[in-house]
Amino acid sequence: MRRAFAIFLSSIFILAAFSSPATALTTRAGNIIIIDDTVEDDLYLAGDNIIISGNIMGNVVATGGRVEVRGNITRDLTVMSSEVIITGSVGDDIRVITGSLDMEGEVRDDLILASGESFLSSGSTIGGDLSFTSGQMQMLGSVDGDMMGSGGEITIGGHIGGNADIEAGELGILPAAAIGGNLRYMAPERITIPEGTVNGEVDFVETGNRDEDSGSIGLFSVIWWIFKYIVLTILALVVLAIWPGKMDKLARETTVSPGKKFLIGLGLILGAWIISVLLLITLVGIPIGVLLLLLIVAVMYFARAIMGLWIGKYVFAKVGWDQKPWAQLVLGVFILLLLSELPIIGWLVYLVATLIPLGNYYYELKNTL
Repeated sequence: MRRAFAIFLSSIFILAAFSSPATALTTRAGNIIIIDDTVEDDLYLAGDNIIISGNIMGNVVATGGRVEVRGNITRDLTVMSSEVIITGSVGDDIRVITGSLDMEGEVRDDLILASGESFLSSGSTIGGDLSFTSGQMQMLGSVDGDMMGSGGEITIGGHIGGNADIEAGELGILPAAAIGGNLRYMAPERITIPEGTVNGEVDFVETGNRDEDSGSIGLFSVIWWIFKYIVLTILALVVLAIWPGKMDKLARETTVSPGKKFLIGLGLILGAWIISVLLLITLVGIPIGVLLLLLIVAVMYFARAIMGLWIGKYVFAKVGWDQKPWAQLVLGVFILLLLSELPIIGWLVYLVATLIPLGNYYYELKNTL
C-alpha cells in the first residue's frame, strides 16, 4: 500500500501543479528569492532559498532547497523542496513533496503530502482532508476532514473531524487526540488507544496477515520484479549496442547540474503528456496522441537505461574493477530496480532516475542542433 499510495500522491502533485488554468503568470528564479509584496498573479518560483511573506492573489508553484511560507496565498500551494516550513495561510489546497515539512499555519482545504519527516504542530489547521505518505509523521494539529496515509512512525495527538485510515510500522495515539469518525489502522501489532479518543468504530488489521493470499501475492511481486528487470535490461542492451558512444556520454554527464536537468525532464514529460491528452480528446488527433504516449513510454525507458549505466559505472569505479559497458549496464539496472522498491522513497528514486537523464538528453540535443 505504501508504494502505491506514494505514487498516487506524486501523480496528484504533478498533474495538479500544471493542470489549473492561469489568467496571469509571474515567474522568478535565483539563489535567494524573497516575496514580501502583493502579487496579483499565479507565481512560479525556483531557487535555493525561497521565502514568501507577502500576499499572493493566486496559485504558487515552488521548487528549491528550502521553501518557507509566512504570508498569505489565496489559492493552491504546490511545492517540491528538500525543506518546507509553513507558518502562513493557504486559501485552497497544499501539495508537497519534501524531505522535511514543519507546519504551524493554516490550509483551508486539503493537504496532500509525500515527505521524509512531517511535523504538524498544535497550531496547524487543515480545513479539508490530510493525505500523506511519510517516514515520520507527527500530527498534533486539527484536521476537519479525514486523515489517510502511510508511514514508518506515525503519532496522532490532534483533532480529526472525520475518519482516520492509517498504515504504519509504529503507530501512537496520544491522550489529547480526538477522532470524530472511525479509526482503521494497519500495523504489526494492536496498540492501546486512550479511552474516549475515537468516537466511532476501531478496525485493526495486522500487517503481513491481511488475507490468506498474502503468500501468493508476494510470489507474484517477485516474479513481476524479475520480469521488469529482464525487459528493461534487454531494451537497455539493445540501445547500448546501437548507440554505445551516445549512451556512454549521457551516462557520464548525469552528475552535471542534476537539479536543473530534473526540472527540465519534469517539464518535458508534463508538456508531452498534456499535448497527448489534448490530441486524444479530438477525433483527428487520436492516432498522433497514441503515438506520442508510446513515445513518452519509450523515452522514459531510455532514460532509466542511461541511469542504470551511470550507476553501474559508479559502483565498478568504487570497487576498482574495470568492466565493459554491458556489464556496467546489467549491474546498474539491477541496483536501480532494487532501490525503486524501497518503502517510502522508492517511487522518488524511480522519478529521479527518469527525469535527470531526460534533462541530460535535452541538453545533448540542444548542443547537437
